[in-house]
Amino acid sequence: MDRFQILERLGSGGMGVVYRALDERLQRQVAVKEIHQAGSERVLREAQAAARLNHPAIATLYELGERNGHAVLVSELVRGRTLDELARAGELSDRDVAEVGADLCDALVHAHERGVVHRDIKPQNIMVRPPDQAGRRAKLMDFGIAAIAGAPTLTATGEVVGTLAYMAPEQAEGEEVGPEADVYSLALTLYEAWTGTNPVAGRTPAQTARRIGREIRSLAREREDLPAELADVIDACLLPEPHMRPGPEELGDVLRRVAPELDDEYAVPGAEVEEGEREWNWRAPTRVAALAGLGAALAALAGPAGRPGLTLALAAIIVPALAVARSALHAALPFAAIPLGAVGALAAFPVLVGVACERWRERAVLGGLGFAAYLVGAAGFGAGPRAGIAPVAAEDWQRSAGSAAHDLLLPMLDPHALLGIAALAAGSVAIALALRAHLAVAMVAAMIWAAGITAALAAVGNGVLGEGSFAAVLAGAAAVAYEAHRRARSGEPQRPAGEGDPLAGAQPMLHGGR
Repeated sequence: MDRFQILERLGSGGMGVVYRALDERLQRQVAVKEIHQAGSERVLREAQAAARLNHPAIATLYELGERNGHAVLVSELVRGRTLDELARAGELSDRDVAEVGADLCDALVHAHERGVVHRDIKPQNIMVRPPDQAGRRAKLMDFGIAAIAGAPTLTATGEVVGTLAYMAPEQAEGEEVGPEADVYSLALTLYEAWTGTNPVAGRTPAQTARRIGREIRSLAREREDLPAELADVIDACLLPEPHMRPGPEELGDVLRRVAPELDDEYAVPGAEVEEGEREWNWRAPTRVAALAGLGAALAALAGPAGRPGLTLALAAIIVPALAVARSALHAALPFAAIPLGAVGALAAFPVLVGVACERWRERAVLGGLGFAAYLVGAAGFGAGPRAGIAPVAAEDWQRSAGSAAHDLLLPMLDPHALLGIAALAAGSVAIALALRAHLAVAMVAAMIWAAGITAALAAVGNGVLGEGSFAAVLAGAAAVAYEAHRRARSGEPQRPAGEGDPLAGAQPMLHGGR
């Protein structure tokens, strides 16, 4: 084009290659996108779409030309990293995601008012950079497949254009899409940033396609520490029915309103951050309230209620549970071992933990704490056999911290008690691993697991805890049945959601600045 000097190749995608170049006339660096996989009409459509837009959160198009028989688009060179890269590296906080989302909502409002629908919003098409003077951090890239309202379509009826894993249901069906499709894709992108996984993406395009339009697990269940208002609006944006989704204005208003409440220190879950490494977000309002409530309850139990021994026993279980549990409800799981042990079904407890929890460390710790909680129930309340490990606690142990420590906590250091803790910890992890296999294999593995957990408990103390073999078999079979039901609903026949590459099945698309 007689004015742009190519400096380096930045990246490539499904439609061509992006270079960093120097505009010799204006002496500025630009991004040059050389299109290989699209006809001239579609390239002209991209230029027309982008030319309508002038917004600080949208990459600016400068020129349209030709090189070596290929169409070339010259646009603003955005310095930064994609949302996908930052999330995978664990460099995004909850507040970062909300602020980026608010910028993108403003960009969509601007584009939609001018009749432009992006149709390919995904983490790889969002550049994040240091805030500008207006505080904006995000740039929406690549309007290459945008549909302009009122212009004739360039795609055949039923043709699907976009990235499958982030596509709105109506777009995947090949229907005419409007601004609601962009809202869906943006909400799914934010959902993934906050949870670390795309609930629609499967290991293959076919698996991903089967999941499109199915019910998506509420953000409130994935991240109960986030404000309820935020979870509600994201859930609404992910509804299959386009007319029921909020607009980008409403989504942006909520994001801006809740952003100051969100944590800005700890990283949100990322695909490249080791599972379970995220620290407890003590600054999240709901968790602070839960911890304050727990502290007040334990203080009242130890003081006015006169039960320091009971307080000590409860704290010995609940405090380490809170350190690893994903939610307050999960932190209470160890206490479920008490009634299960009382009816001779302690071997079934690891199934409860393995199915309820999603991280291996959480499963292991809560499983082990379940055995500790069972010992407290057996020795302190007579809820099940003590297996020759712990003595009957003194009658006044609840009123004496010393008696509680001697009669309930000290026996947990007995080698047989440690073996029981290890057995339930390993059993909780093992049953979850068994459920990842093909269902037929999972059933066999569950039966082997039942035999193993029964044998392990039989080796604890006087062996009485190993008498729950039927409960273990029944629990293992129930776990496989539950997993089969869950897979049927999610549309994945072989493995549970979340396994494999969360972006698998996404069709690569070229984005600017890469």
